Amino acid sequence: MEDCVGFKVLPVKVNENSKVIRHFFLKMHLTRDKCAQKPEYQTLFVVGVPEFCNQKIMKHAFRRCGKVKSVFFHNEPTPIEPEVLPSKYFIPKSIKGFKVAYVVFAHTSGLENALSLKCTESEPFILSTQCAPITNIVNRWCENYNDNIVDVRELQSEIDTYMSEYDKTSAARIQIEKETVDNEDEDGWKTVSKKGRNPGFARKEAIKNNIMKNEAKKKIKKTLKNFYRFQIKETKINQLMELRNKFDNDKSKIELLKQSRKFRPF
Repeated sequence: MEDCVGFKVLPVKVNENSKVIRHFFLKMHLTRDKCAQKPEYQTLFVVGVPEFCNQKIMKHAFRRCGKVKSVFFHNEPTPIEPEVLPSKYFIPKSIKGFKVAYVVFAHTSGLENALSLKCTESEPFILSTQCAPITNIVNRWCENYNDNIVDVRELQSEIDTYMSEYDKTSAARIQIEKETVDNEDEDGWKTVSKKGRNPGFARKEAIKNNIMKNEAKKKIKKTLKNFYRFQIKETKINQLMELRNKFDNDKSKIELLKQSRKFRPF
């Protein structure tokens, strides 16, 4: 394999009948931030993985180098642990286009064999195997369509279990808040919860945006109203007229009340 900026260049083909040669860029995974699921000297970092390559294809393709424990995909290189997907239906968006892969071998010898592969343009690395064949794009579309069909009962049971667990955790959190609120610790500090006479509002991005929009509307109203000098003068005159009219009305009401007062002992 040729070297390119610290990477080993691996020519690959989808299958033996394919005429298109792609290139994987291989490197040993070494970062400052350690990750238990991506151990050093056992993890192969692969750049330029096409979209149709899934975990099964990558596992069986690199099995010739050694036993593969797991394969992780990301949009870009990252040292963080891969996200565990507990749900079958509520999953993040799939990676579009080319991606990076982390192939974790069971032993260090697997990584050494992968980095020492002797593949050339005339004899490239074949991705498709008998155990994990790469089908054509029409079959992949059909598989994706069938995977998107939702089993209603299974989805409903998953939602019910999630909501029951959420209710349990929320009830336990509320109970802890009730027990700890208004209780002083050794230093004399009290725990203040968000529930009370004036709980305020939740610090969320949507609520913050709504508040900022309302403030902007108020500012627009303030700036557009009484913009010119003659408008300010007219509003002041109108306010004075309103006050005078109100004063006259109140004065007439008082006079009527005085006239209606009569001493009636019987």
